[in-house]
Amino acid sequence: MVAAGRTLPAGPELVGRWVQVLEEEALRPRVLEIADRFPEERSLEVPFGRIEGVDTALADLLLERPEEVVGAGARAMRELVPVAGPEAEGLRMRITGLPPTARRLIRSIRETDLNRFLAVDGIVRKATEVRPQIRDAVFNCLACRQDIHEIQDDGAMVLREPNECPHCGKPVGRTRFRLLPEKSTYIDSQRIEVQENPENLKGGAHPQGLTVLLTEDLTGRVIPGNRVVVNGVLKSQQRASASRTGLLRSTTFDLMILGNSLEYKQQEYEEIEISEEEEQLILRFRGDPTVVDTIVLSLAPTIKGMEDEKEAIALQLFGGVEKRHPDGVRIRGDIHILLVGDPGTAKSQLLRYIADVAPRGIYTSGKGATAAGLTAAAVKDDFAGGRWVLEAGMLVLADGGIAVVDELDKMTPEDRSAMHEALEQQTVSVAKAGITATLNARCPVLAAANPKWGRFNTEKFISEQIDLPPTLLSRFDVIFSIQDRPDHERDRLLANRILLSHQEGEHREALRGAGETPGAGEAPFSPEFLRKYIAYARRTVRPVLSNEALQTLEDFYVRVRGKGEEPNSPVPITARQLEALVRLSEAAARARLSPVVSLADAERATGLFQKFLDRITPPNEKLDIDVVTTGVSRSQRERIDIVQSVMRRLQEEGGGAFTLAEVKEAAEREGVPGHRTEALFQMLRNQGELVEVRPDRWQLVRF
Repeated sequence: MVAAGRTLPAGPELVGRWVQVLEEEALRPRVLEIADRFPEERSLEVPFGRIEGVDTALADLLLERPEEVVGAGARAMRELVPVAGPEAEGLRMRITGLPPTARRLIRSIRETDLNRFLAVDGIVRKATEVRPQIRDAVFNCLACRQDIHEIQDDGAMVLREPNECPHCGKPVGRTRFRLLPEKSTYIDSQRIEVQENPENLKGGAHPQGLTVLLTEDLTGRVIPGNRVVVNGVLKSQQRASASRTGLLRSTTFDLMILGNSLEYKQQEYEEIEISEEEEQLILRFRGDPTVVDTIVLSLAPTIKGMEDEKEAIALQLFGGVEKRHPDGVRIRGDIHILLVGDPGTAKSQLLRYIADVAPRGIYTSGKGATAAGLTAAAVKDDFAGGRWVLEAGMLVLADGGIAVVDELDKMTPEDRSAMHEALEQQTVSVAKAGITATLNARCPVLAAANPKWGRFNTEKFISEQIDLPPTLLSRFDVIFSIQDRPDHERDRLLANRILLSHQEGEHREALRGAGETPGAGEAPFSPEFLRKYIAYARRTVRPVLSNEALQTLEDFYVRVRGKGEEPNSPVPITARQLEALVRLSEAAARARLSPVVSLADAERATGLFQKFLDRITPPNEKLDIDVVTTGVSRSQRERIDIVQSVMRRLQEEGGGAFTLAEVKEAAEREGVPGHRTEALFQMLRNQGELVEVRPDRWQLVRF
C-alpha cells in the first residue's frame, strides 16, 4: 500500500513502532493509569508532538493514512494494557495537537484532504441527542436460519444489509434477511455541526459548516456555542434523493469528519495568536494613563464626534471581571450598551466597525433577526435524520465575544423578549420537543435603535421616546442618546471633517490605482493591533478594586442616591447601577493592563456614568432611574393617580360615566395640564383600563 510516496509498513511492524512511542517516558504512566481504570476509562490521549519526537516517519504516516495507523496504535495499546477478552477491543487512541500543516479552515478544505487526518477549528452550531448507532449488525437468513454479521460504515445513515447468505449461497432475491437487534453491537453516536469562527470571515462572507460524527466517549461533551478543535478523518458521503424509480445518486458528495478527538478552547481569545514582538509592544502601554484615550481615537476614526459613546464602547470591549460567589451566585462582568440616536448620526457605521475590530464580534440587524436566530431553537433537520436538533443562535455563537445588534427597535416584541435572559443571566434556555437545555451566552451586547417618532424631543424622558419595553432597557448598563441639533460652529467643523475624509479617501484610491500603498490613516492603533491588544488584556488581566477606587464609587453612589432623600423625590439610581460602575472601572483598569483598579479608573467610570444620567433626564427634571427600569417616572405615577381619582369621582357623580373634556377640566384644577391628561387618558384606554359605554362616554373597568 502506497500513501503519498510512502509505503505503509506491515501490521506487526507498525504495531511495534507504536509500542516504542507508547513506552516513551511521558506516555508510559498514562498507559498504566488506563490499565488501572479500565473499563471506565478506555481512551488514551497522545499529543502529536510526542509521536513526532520518537518516530517522525510514523507521524507523517498518521496524517496520510490515519485509519490504518490509528488502528495499529489501538492494537499496540492492547499489548501494553493487560486487558483480556472482547472488552479490550474498546480501547481507543485519541490524537491531539496536530501540526499547522494539518489545520484547515472549513472553506479551504479540498478533495486532496479526503481520507487525511485534519484539525478543524470552529464553533458548535448544532448538536443532536446521543443515540445508539449499530456497528456490527447481525442478520438471520430466513432460508437456512444462520446468523450473518455485517459491519456497518461509520457515518452511514442507511443500514447496509447482506447481498447474499455466505452459508446457503442464496442472494437477496431468493431469501430475506431479518435484523436481530438483541445480537447486534451498538456504540453511542452524536452528530454536531461545526461552523467557522466569525473572526475568520472577511467581507461579510457566509460562515460555512462541516458535519462531525462523534462516537463512544466523545459523545455528550459539547453543546452549541462551544469553541472546539475537532481532530479526525475527512470522509465523503454521496448525496441521494428519493424518486419514483428509487434512490437517485448524485455525482456530488458531502463532507464529514469522523471525530477522533476534541480540544476545548477554555482560555479567552486563545485562537488569536500574538507573537513575542507584539506582546512586547502591547506591554509598553502597561500603566499608561492615556492609553484609553488612544484607544478611543482608534475606534472608527473617520466617524467624527461621539467621544463619550466611543469611550463607553472602548470600555465595553475590555469588560469587567466575572465573579462567582461561594453560594453559586454569578455576577456578570460584561457591559451592555444601547445607543439611541437621530437618523444620520452614523450609529450603524460605528456598530459595523466595532463588529469588525472586536475579537469574536458578530453583527446582526433587528429587521432580519428572530427570537430563534438570536438565542437558540430546537428544530427538525435532515442533518439529524429528521430528528429534533438543538441549533445555536447569534447570542450563543457570540459566547465569549461581543454581539452587535443594529435596529433593535425594528424587531417584533415577541423576538425582543427572548433577549431578557441573555442580557442579565447570560444564558439561553430551550425547552421544546423533549429537549431541555441551557446554553451560555456570555457576551456583551452593543445595540442601536431610533427614537419612536423619528427624532428626539428634549422635553421628554428617554423611555417615552424608545419603542422598547422598560424591562429590556433596564438590562443595559449605559444608554446614550445621540441628538442631531443644529449648531453653527459644530456643524462647520463636522462638515469640514466629513469632506476632508472624502478627499483623503479619493486620494487613497488614486494611490491604489497607481500601484502605490496608501497611508495607514489617522488611527493611533491599527484594527489588527487593537484586536490583539483587547484579546491580550482580556485573557491575562483580572483587576481588583483598590481602597481608593472603592471609596470613590461608594461616595458617588451615596451622593447621587442622596438626591432622592427629599420628600416626594424620585429614586435617582439603584444597586444595579452601582454594579455597572464597578464593571466600567474594572474595564478601564484592564485597558491599562493594570491588575489594580486605581482612583483614576473609578473617576473615569463615574464621569462617564454621570453623562449617561444627564442624557436620560430632560432639563428642569429630577433624575429618576424608574424612567429606565419601569418606563414610568415618579411624577408620571403621581399624575396617573390624580387622573384616576378624578375619573372615579366623576363616575360616581355622573351616573356611571364621564367624558374626556370633564376629566381634563377637573384634572387641570388639581395641577395636571390638559395635554398630559389627554396622553394619560389614551394610555389607560390602550391598556384596557377604560371602556366606552356610550358615544364619547367612558367608564373605568376596575372602579
